[in-house]
Amino acid sequence: MAKGKKTGGRQAGTPNKDKQPLLDALRERFPDYHPVLAMAEIANDEEAPRELRFQAHKEVSQYIEPKRKALEVSQGKGEPFVFNMVFDG
Repeated sequence: MAKGKKTGGRQAGTPNKDKQPLLDALRERFPDYHPVLAMAEIANDEEAPRELRFQAHKEVSQYIEPKRKALEVSQGKGEPFVFNMVFDG
């Protein structure tokens, strides 16, 4: 980049050329298919195994919520830190 300004390359959101044939074939064969929506359906399917539903929830959440980073907490001076967490509901 030149001075913080994009000067070349492809436009943002342009799919990779190697993926385009696959995307086109999927859209042709399954016009209403969307992988995230399919995972959401599995996650909410009461008849699906619990482990599969959990995995589907984890996958879908990556597209909805930002990943959480580890947080280091210290009180300083070597004193113990007390942390109480209450879950409601």
